[in-house]
Amino acid sequence: MLSIEKVRKSYGDKTVLDDISFNVAAGETVALLGANGSGKTTTINSICQLIEFEQGDILFNNTSIRTDRRYLKKVGAVLGGSRNINWRLTACQNAEYFAALRGHSGKQLKQHISALEARLGLKQYHTLEVLKLSTGNKQKAALLSALAYSPNLLLLDEPTLGLDIDTVEELKNIIHQQSTLNGQAFLVTSHDMSFIDKICQKVVVLEQGKVIFNGDIASLKKALYSFKLEVKVPTQLIDNIQQKVEQLCMGRFQQHTRATNLYIEFESPQQVLGLLAWLNEQDIAPEHLTIMPLTMHDAFQTLMQRSKKA
Repeated sequence: MLSIEKVRKSYGDKTVLDDISFNVAAGETVALLGANGSGKTTTINSICQLIEFEQGDILFNNTSIRTDRRYLKKVGAVLGGSRNINWRLTACQNAEYFAALRGHSGKQLKQHISALEARLGLKQYHTLEVLKLSTGNKQKAALLSALAYSPNLLLLDEPTLGLDIDTVEELKNIIHQQSTLNGQAFLVTSHDMSFIDKICQKVVVLEQGKVIFNGDIASLKKALYSFKLEVKVPTQLIDNIQQKVEQLCMGRFQQHTRATNLYIEFESPQQVLGLLAWLNEQDIAPEHLTIMPLTMHDAFQTLMQRSKKA
């Protein structure tokens, strides 16, 4: 559906997109991740043709967006600051208006908008102009407009900003249903790693305008580490325990400290059994000790740290 092919964008001497390439297929939800200034929003704006890129191309259904702008009728977007809505209209009026611009109208559309309005928690604000809504509800109104006409591709730039926990959970359900049942594709930027972990099958990570990872989430975690041990012990014991980690933990792992906490990331629980046995033998009773699977947040942070060291 969407293909980014060696796209380059610069502002003066600063290159913000450096020959980036990735694909988004129909029915796929892809995360576009990176630190602030890595090029995520520039990528989204390039796809929407809000800015021009100098080199490369972007294809929608195998057709260059440079030569055919009709693809925009099949693309929806939630942009930062709720820029995709008219603040003088209600949430539903916005949804109907932007759907009509793309050739959608009728009873079935209104029913779909009404159902989404309820799921996003906007029913009680049905008669209010977007201008009078809270920040979180403005974000819901932007989501309603983008989701209403079921575009083939939906670009979501930080969609969970300002949303309450219940709405975030419902948004996960909506994205899953619309991608599964309707074959919609989603490209999502977010700093909410738990949200990304739940809805995305693939992840593209940008660092200083370059793609440093492009693949499925499971592969990202596997390429890094599978588990994390966190142990809190008295400060005077940290150095000795770190030395024992190097002696007793076999295979591939990494460790670091933060305050009085020692963190070890590793591939298999068997790798830390020797360390745990040694702690017991030495009668060292940690104030806190947990072993847990590596989260999307942990994987992303580790990848970014590796990129900075490279």
